[in-house]
Amino acid sequence: MNDSTQGVVVALVTDPQDKFACFDEAVSQAGLLQVLNLRCEQTSTSAAQLTIFIKPDLNFYFKPATCITDPALVEHLVDWLHNAGYTNVTIGTAQNSSGFWLENRDPLIVADLAGYRFETTQQNAYDFSDLSEDLCDAGFPATSILSGSSLNASWKNADFRISFAKAKTDDEFSFAGTAQNLIGVLPLQDTELQYYHRLRPEDVCSELLQHTPVHFAIVDAYLANHGSAGSRCAMPLAVSTIIASSSATLADWTLANKFGVDPYTSPIVAKLLREQGLPSQYSVIGDLTPFPAVKNVHPMVADAVAKRNGSLEVQRTAIAWLQSVDRLLFPFKDAMTDRINSTLAAQFGSLDADPLSFAAFLSLNYTLGSANQLNDASKVMFAKDKLKWMERPLNISLQDLTAADYEASQDYMEPLEQLVLQFPPDANGMRLHTLDHSILFHVSREIPIPFDDFVAKVDITRSIRMMNDYIGGSCVPVFRDKAGRVTHQAERNIYLPQPNYTAPSGGQPIDVSKLEFARYTENEQKIWWRTIKSENNSARFDDGIVIFKRTPANEVEITIVGRQEFSLPVFWQMMQLDLNPALKNYLVADAYKNFFTKTIANFTAQFEQREYRVGQPWTAADTQPKPASAKLSNSLSELTDSARVAVDRLTSKLSLRTTPPPPIYVDADGFSHFAPSSNTPDAAASPVSSLIDKAQLQSVTDGAVDFLRDLARAIQRDVAPNRTQNPES
Repeated sequence: MNDSTQGVVVALVTDPQDKFACFDEAVSQAGLLQVLNLRCEQTSTSAAQLTIFIKPDLNFYFKPATCITDPALVEHLVDWLHNAGYTNVTIGTAQNSSGFWLENRDPLIVADLAGYRFETTQQNAYDFSDLSEDLCDAGFPATSILSGSSLNASWKNADFRISFAKAKTDDEFSFAGTAQNLIGVLPLQDTELQYYHRLRPEDVCSELLQHTPVHFAIVDAYLANHGSAGSRCAMPLAVSTIIASSSATLADWTLANKFGVDPYTSPIVAKLLREQGLPSQYSVIGDLTPFPAVKNVHPMVADAVAKRNGSLEVQRTAIAWLQSVDRLLFPFKDAMTDRINSTLAAQFGSLDADPLSFAAFLSLNYTLGSANQLNDASKVMFAKDKLKWMERPLNISLQDLTAADYEASQDYMEPLEQLVLQFPPDANGMRLHTLDHSILFHVSREIPIPFDDFVAKVDITRSIRMMNDYIGGSCVPVFRDKAGRVTHQAERNIYLPQPNYTAPSGGQPIDVSKLEFARYTENEQKIWWRTIKSENNSARFDDGIVIFKRTPANEVEITIVGRQEFSLPVFWQMMQLDLNPALKNYLVADAYKNFFTKTIANFTAQFEQREYRVGQPWTAADTQPKPASAKLSNSLSELTDSARVAVDRLTSKLSLRTTPPPPIYVDADGFSHFAPSSNTPDAAASPVSSLIDKAQLQSVTDGAVDFLRDLARAIQRDVAPNRTQNPES
């Protein structure tokens, strides 16, 4: 029972004899009836009028349905609610991207095939809602990552929401729980694009829980599904347990413990725990000892899958090719995808029992992950216009901050500004100084634009977003002056890896959150900022000042002052540049010269109302569904083309590139065959060749690129004759 002395309760009940009795005991101990009655008081609503929405896991593809919430238990919950006087109940889920490659994926059809009867054993009828329809303004605030998004009206307006999840492992997120189940609330069908790439699942689940809170969470662990492929293949584990709590975070924390894994291995649960934590007072009724004989996702599988899923098209295709599917229930729309799935889903469905399949799965996914990294690095260095903007939320609790916290940025930065001014400028007019491994810098440029015209078009509080290589983030104004100008704001900024040439060796985007303070006078505008958080530990310092100052000629002088220290990939750490000051100083000066030149150009472009931001937004064209085989073929072609460009440019600059030999022949499957490489040393070796093994570099890069290109060509050749083929032939 849930009472004030216990705080929030999570109940774990095990009963191998009767799953319905097990369920009843769990929700009773977790205080479901008390939470319902309290909600009636809060909404001034009677039990019969209280609108209740149940969101089960309905990612159903095959029978026995071990990967979804047991429909019999969901309908038993409806009966339980009716018996308690709560009769206004709706069940539902949204469409997802499986409808692009499978038939019969309308949520109502999926529910029917999964075993929902739309009337319980006690003859209590319930509504079933497609959460992709009947949309309304969800009311997400402007600061939300989901601002402007719609939600199904039944879910959004429900008085009481229940997330009824399935206990199962997940090959990327370690385990799936009640929070991850909420992705099925979001209405846009292209799930991978919208909620895994344009946005991130941990962000959208957090926003949903904050703005459309779940009032009760239940996990169906009566027949769990486990193993390294537990989210896509049947591997049931009879543990006869139901988990229930009025806290979704506490329920998922409990589920992780029952799986015997760190709750933080799921990015979704990790974000909730870091942002909200567990309830201040809670109690556990039941045994947290891990399920016996449970098999969790191997860490290497999770790592390889995460790297593979760095590409939207590869992720989409992998899902279609690897998901176990009952073809009688859900026929494939594309014959080629059907053929490939029939082989790969079976081959990679028992990773824990088949060492050869395990090794092949890792090899394939890591190869694709490496190609993704090389593709992204190539875009960072040579094709920034092809990158997609990143939409990420501000992960700072603003209610805990005062105006003084923002204004402290000025007190912190002004002494550093005075310090760097003591050092003479270099030939490019830059002042650079090392302080505790960070770089202090200062540069000023006069722009032949009237000061008043410039500040009328260039908002100084947008200065950070005008910096070179800004790719995304979010900004929240907090206070304004009497003229309506922002004076205090918090901001999250994401930049491409700095310097860009660190990207091929694993350089991360710079992801930092800052507090900012701005002041305005007739002849000067100034903004100070200080980094208080780095989401990915990519920066120790990224603090600064921007000044717009009126010159004697009534033009504008732009000054940028900063303190930066970014984390470097292991490769660059091993270079130990501190031991070679001349090389380090050259690299630092060159990087900042490029940074300042392009940033000043961005300020000018903003004044002239020209586009300057790197990358491009996500558009409707990115959602165009294609057969999985064609998508992967296109993706592999893009990966290999980008890889070729990157390798060609990098190795040519290092004098490492030689003309590759022509193939001896191209076989019937489209793969190129070459003669064994010669071990003859290069007569014109570059001075840097002592640092890099030329033959190994060419062998690895050429081999990987040629393999992916030939695979793409083979797929294209195989797809062509099947485009008009009868799927039933």
